[in-house]
Amino acid sequence: MKLKEIKKLLIKSVQKNISPKEAEYFALEVIETDIRKLPKRKYNNNLIKDIVSWQDKTKKVEKTIDLPGYTQYNFNGLGPSLKIKEIHDELEKKAKINGLSMVSIINSGGMHTMHLWTQGLAKRGLFAIAGWNGGPEAVVPFNGTKGILGTNPLSYGFPGDKGDIVIDMATSEIPYFKIAEAKKNKAALPLNTAVNDKGEVTTNPNEALDDKEVSNLLPMGANYKGYNINYLMEIMTSALIGAKASSQMSDYIETEHGGFIIAIAIKKVTDTKKYKDSIKSLNEKIRNQKPKKGIDKVAVPGDRNLEKKKGMNDNMEIEIDEEYKNKLINLSS
Repeated sequence: MKLKEIKKLLIKSVQKNISPKEAEYFALEVIETDIRKLPKRKYNNNLIKDIVSWQDKTKKVEKTIDLPGYTQYNFNGLGPSLKIKEIHDELEKKAKINGLSMVSIINSGGMHTMHLWTQGLAKRGLFAIAGWNGGPEAVVPFNGTKGILGTNPLSYGFPGDKGDIVIDMATSEIPYFKIAEAKKNKAALPLNTAVNDKGEVTTNPNEALDDKEVSNLLPMGANYKGYNINYLMEIMTSALIGAKASSQMSDYIETEHGGFIIAIAIKKVTDTKKYKDSIKSLNEKIRNQKPKKGIDKVAVPGDRNLEKKKGMNDNMEIEIDEEYKNKLINLSS
């Protein structure tokens, strides 16, 4: 399908629930995220769930905390992506006054693709960091034998020297869906990504994912440093914002998970020329370094997904799953 056709479907599928400007912003950010992140599957089930959730007219979004530099949104089970423009507007407005701002999201249908939440802020010239609780029972504590913590993905985005740099990653060595796919396909796991119930590294998904879907994924780096970051994200997406920790969740229930986005107005905290010169100096030195044998070049984080965005226009052809396409058509009718 052409980009403009997908955009039209996305706008029509949400226009009954949000304003025209919000609908267009939502559609463009979703499409750009899919292009830049190169989704593993051409069917975005989480996005469909977000759109469908808004068919329940008894629910509404509430600002439960509204401070000069902080806003908490209670989505009451609704998918938050439809309100991405309002949230980005809120963050930008408060950051430009205070230097930085923060939004937390609780009781929602899930933030899912974290790239979506920082990309738009980076394009506005802001420095953004976001996190989401990916629990429960997914990642083992360092030297542990059973998953307790979430995969707890984080994302950051900011203006770079060749365009906005946006990164999205789990703080487990691999995301949960990869271990589930490996078990389904009877494939081996990459080394140093999971352990068995004795805490020993295994490449057998059957030893690292039990019948109750409790996984023994390792923190990123398979060491205590990755564990420290995974744990930090757990606290920031639960205790800090009044949401449940993975240990308090009974099952994978989206509304129990929490997330946050922090925005920093670069102009408020530093000289913009110094910022740009610093970014350019570092990035050029990284890119100009001789790569190791068999690698074409050394890349700055975000370079490769930024390249995928080149040539993005209304007539760009985008491959999407037929089922996903038909769901959007039904929702837009």
